[in-house]
Amino acid sequence: MRAAASTQPLGRLICSLQLEVPMADTRCQIECEDWIRREWMPGHFGQSFYRERMPLNSGGVFDFDAVSADKTIVASISTSGSRTASGKHAVGKVMKLRSDMLFLLMSDAPRKVIVLCEPDMFALCQREQDGGRAPKEIEFVHAPLPEELATKLLAARKLGSDEVSPLKNAAQQIVGRERRERVS
Repeated sequence: MRAAASTQPLGRLICSLQLEVPMADTRCQIECEDWIRREWMPGHFGQSFYRERMPLNSGGVFDFDAVSADKTIVASISTSGSRTASGKHAVGKVMKLRSDMLFLLMSDAPRKVIVLCEPDMFALCQREQDGGRAPKEIEFVHAPLPEELATKLLAARKLGSDEVSPLKNAAQQIVGRERRERVS
C-alpha cells in the first residue's frame, strides 16, 4: 500500500524515501558479533557463549546476544562507535546501549556485561559509569576486532552513511529551494 504523496516537494520526497529506500545491510555487524561471541568471549571469560532467549525477572523473556554455557553471564554486544559518520555524538547508539542495560538488569544472571568493539564507545561507557550515569552492576569490556574484520566494519559503516547522505542532501536542497521561492 502506498502512502498518499503530499503536494509539497519535500513531502513527496519523504514519502518516496519511506517507501523505496532499502534497509541497511547489517551482515558485517552480525559477522563481528559472531566473531566476538565465538572467538573473543571464550578466551576472555573461559567458557563458550551462545545467542539465547533468557527469562527476565519481570516475567518476560529477552534474546541476549551472548549467554555463557553455565548461564552465569549474559551480555549484549555492540559494534557501534560513539560518533556518527558526520562526527556528531551517536545519541541513538547510546540510547540502544541504555536499552540493553535495562534488559541486562532484568536478568537474574550474576554477571551482566556489555561487550564493545570500538574503543571510543568503550571509553564513553566507562566515563558514563565513572560519572554515575550507568549502573555499577553492568561490566563494560572492550573486544578489539582483528584488523581484517575491523576494516570490513569501517567499510560497511561508510557504505551505509553514503547511502543515506545523498538523500539528506537532496532533502536539504529542496527545503532551500522552497525557502528561496517563498522569499522571491
